[in-house]
Amino acid sequence: MKTIATVNTYLPSIDGYIEYSSDESLRDFDIIIFNPTLPYEERVNFSGGGSCVSIEGWRRLSSAMNHWSSEISHALSAGKTIFVLLAKKTIDEGATHVTTPSKGNRQYSTTQFNNYQSIPIDLKIKNATGKIFSPVDSILKPLYEELKHISSYRVIIEQAVGKKAFAAKDGSSVGAIIEFGPKKGHIVLIPNIELESFEDDDDGEWTEESVQKSIRLVNQIIALDKNLRETGGKSPAPEWLSDVKKSKALISLEDDRKSLTEQINALNNSIASIDAEISNINDISDLLFENGPRLEAAIERCLISLGYTVENFRKGDFEIDHLITSPSGFRMIGESEGKDSSAIDISKFRQLENNINEDFQQDDVIVPAKGILFGNGFRLTKPESRPEQFTQKCLTNAARLGTALVRTADLFRISTHLLDKPDDEKFKASCRSAIETTAGGVVDFPPPSISEID
Repeated sequence: MKTIATVNTYLPSIDGYIEYSSDESLRDFDIIIFNPTLPYEERVNFSGGGSCVSIEGWRRLSSAMNHWSSEISHALSAGKTIFVLLAKKTIDEGATHVTTPSKGNRQYSTTQFNNYQSIPIDLKIKNATGKIFSPVDSILKPLYEELKHISSYRVIIEQAVGKKAFAAKDGSSVGAIIEFGPKKGHIVLIPNIELESFEDDDDGEWTEESVQKSIRLVNQIIALDKNLRETGGKSPAPEWLSDVKKSKALISLEDDRKSLTEQINALNNSIASIDAEISNINDISDLLFENGPRLEAAIERCLISLGYTVENFRKGDFEIDHLITSPSGFRMIGESEGKDSSAIDISKFRQLENNINEDFQQDDVIVPAKGILFGNGFRLTKPESRPEQFTQKCLTNAARLGTALVRTADLFRISTHLLDKPDDEKFKASCRSAIETTAGGVVDFPPPSISEID
């Protein structure tokens, strides 16, 4: 009798349900029905907008995806059949670690991932939803007759992988059968089974109709599994085979494989950490071409690397995005602006002036904060080809108010140098001095210290 497990999905006639977060093995089962949808994990919200999975949540998800990838690979090597429900593809970010450069500020390093990383093959798919699909081969028609009432496709397979199994109305592949060798198993990609197709009664039990519907579906899954095994020339292993004493050579190979799998998982975790660092470093390029929250976040990172404290201040309806304090206690308030194909104009000055005045009205503020306008004009043009970043009116108004104007492309140069020379305190102090002493013009930053240049 075939033993069947469902991972991360339910079927009314199958008792072998396994949670996604479980570390249970698939070795006890002949057929596995796997849903790659990821469970919800706690998230971290960013001050500039957006969010990511928390550090602990990402560790759990990463561990689970590695576990299932390893288990599915082992099951295929043992000649088993894995039915993968083609659920919607989701791409997300997970926090790998956090740093606290200053009080009240947290910086998260993240890595990108998707829910199909638990499948040990490279699947090129895109999200697309529909209900009309058909079998490509006659051996799939019995399974199709059961699936068509309870399934809908959520993705389209964009590559020629294995043998096309099901097709959408326009011929796009929405299912496939992938054989892993004459003595190995198969992955069968099928349209997603909708749990809403199975009903329960007032007591929370599956209805008889739902159970019978599930039994018919499972019978066809078993029939297809048998067909694939016979076609592959491998007979199903008898139940008693697991009691037969293994040779020392086999035990040694299994131990070697386990050790290699652990090494691979450790390397994958190291790669994920490196990818997160690369992504974090690449984010400084936002200073060259971004606007909005992404530009603001990149500016904050640069200022923090220079030794400033950058905080978000909120009191009632009054809010300041960039409250900047130097190590000496000198206070500044910043506003940022990016323009696609023009210079920075005076539109941001009203908000900047309002923030400085509102801040000065606070009881504990004795001296008005200095204003800084960070500009990324002509952001879609190569930096070396850009005209003047600020309009003449902007320059005139800056002189009237004593505001410092900062080109974010200049901050990119600073950030690049400090990534390589994070301890160049002389350079940091010179940059802070340039910002704090410039009143009514564009800040002219110093070159890196000659002694620090390779």
